[in-house]
Amino acid sequence: MMMDIPWECVGCVGNVEASLHLFLHCSSAMNVWYEVFRWLGVVLVVPPSLFLLFEMMRGSARCEKIRKGFVIIWHATLWSLWKARNNAIFGNGSINPQGIFEDIKVLSWKWSLTKLNVSPSMFYEWSWDPGDCLLR
Repeated sequence: MMMDIPWECVGCVGNVEASLHLFLHCSSAMNVWYEVFRWLGVVLVVPPSLFLLFEMMRGSARCEKIRKGFVIIWHATLWSLWKARNNAIFGNGSINPQGIFEDIKVLSWKWSLTKLNVSPSMFYEWSWDPGDCLLR
C-alpha cells in the first residue's frame, strides 16, 4: 500500500515540496528567477502564481521577437529547475542556483538557435544580452 508522504523541498530544507513552491517560492528557485530577470533587464516582483510570473515575463517584452525568446527562456528555466531537483534527489547532487542559471543560458541559447527565426548569435553574445540577439 502506497502512502502519500509529503516530500521535503531539496532547495530549502524544511518546506514541503509542491509545484508552486518548487518552481517559484523555494528560496533557490527565487534566486534563479531573480538572476533570469536581471539578465533580461526586467525588475522582478515575485507574484503569487506561476501563471502571473509567465504573463509578467511575456508582458515585459517590447516586441513579438523578444516575447518568443522570453517564452523559450521561461521553458528553459522551468526545465532546468526540474532537472536540478531530480539531480538532487536521485543523483545525490545539490541545488546550486548559479549553476542552474548558467544551464538556463546555455539551454535557451541552443533552443533559440533551432526554434526562432533569428540570425545566429555566439553564446557570449547571448549571455551578455539575449534581447539584442533576439532582434537580429
